[in-house]
Amino acid sequence: MGKKVIMIMVDGFGIPENGWFNSIYSEFCDSRFVKLLSDFSIPVTTDMGVDGIPQSATGQTALFTGFNAAQIMGMHMQGFPGPKLREVICRRNLFSNLLEKGKKVAFANAYVQFTLEELDKMRLKSVTTTMVESSIGWVRNIEDLLSGKAVYHDLTRKTIMDKGSIREISPEQAATDLMSISREHDFTLFEYFLTDKAGHKPDKTVLREVLGNLSSFVCQLIDEAAENTLIILTGDHGNCEDITTKRHTNNPVPLFIYNHPLPRNKELMSIEQIYSYIIEDIFINTKQGVS
Repeated sequence: MGKKVIMIMVDGFGIPENGWFNSIYSEFCDSRFVKLLSDFSIPVTTDMGVDGIPQSATGQTALFTGFNAAQIMGMHMQGFPGPKLREVICRRNLFSNLLEKGKKVAFANAYVQFTLEELDKMRLKSVTTTMVESSIGWVRNIEDLLSGKAVYHDLTRKTIMDKGSIREISPEQAATDLMSISREHDFTLFEYFLTDKAGHKPDKTVLREVLGNLSSFVCQLIDEAAENTLIILTGDHGNCEDITTKRHTNNPVPLFIYNHPLPRNKELMSIEQIYSYIIEDIFINTKQGVS
């Protein structure tokens, strides 16, 4: 059986200055999740050698394409990618590269509120939406969600319970759904951005729910992971780890890898290097085992 890779991109998820065990994560997350992050992750910088506070458009472009997007733009760009960044994303990204290598890829997020066409008209295409549209060509919808073949961005579907037959589920069930999707693909990506939204408030009540759900979700994935299932978790920039500010932070993000050796010291230090690590080390290198 071939290798299965699940990647979770957590928006605004930085490493706390005082460490994992004395942080907002240790306060709101399952203690097992915090220990997993401590044991199976390394810090990765997100500034890309450019002054200013790291932002989502350039951070995610760098993460998913391997290009230093901040240097290309000459600054950190927030929100949705403009024409120049979209060109970078369409030129090369994780999905398109893996598809060229004959791999089966999936973006697990369900698009319930708007279609790709509507997002395009509203100019609200995120980095991941641009990547999916240019490579896979379609996104999962409400029918996929209801049949367990997609995961909603809030994990529990709580924010869309007013839509017809949708009912709230547990973060653990969302993890089971994601694991089911991954069994049919070589690489499966899921994006969780409520951490960034909560960090911009910042509201401890909201953060408790958002981080609590994330920790339960990841722990369930670990419990269900087979020997051939590799789990990656990383972020695009810091934010929710610092409750004292509504802004993004310059803190590094974790590169969490389960069921595969972590990069050696100083082998991977900046966010744009994660792309090559996934392509070259994880998919070309056959090493296995928990690091």
